[in-house]
Amino acid sequence: MQTAADRPEAPNAIRSDLAAIFVSLELSRSTWLITSLSPDGGEKMSKHVVRGGDVAGLLERFAQLQKKARARTGKVFHFVVIQEAGL
Repeated sequence: MQTAADRPEAPNAIRSDLAAIFVSLELSRSTWLITSLSPDGGEKMSKHVVRGGDVAGLLERFAQLQKKARARTGKVFHFVVIQEAGL
């Protein structure tokens, strides 16, 4: 039986070949938790918090994510965003 260690490239838990910055939002009245996974950033999720309702802060965080990804890769990436149901 073949194991992941026997294969030349073991599958990643997260597909990073989709050329997008993946963002999840957990929105509450007091805080918005933003987690993200960027191309060529490894498989480590970044975590950031903005004040609840701070749309400008949220958009600034998106701009920072895009800027960092472009600095690492030389490419501009689209976002794929999901939101926890609630508010």
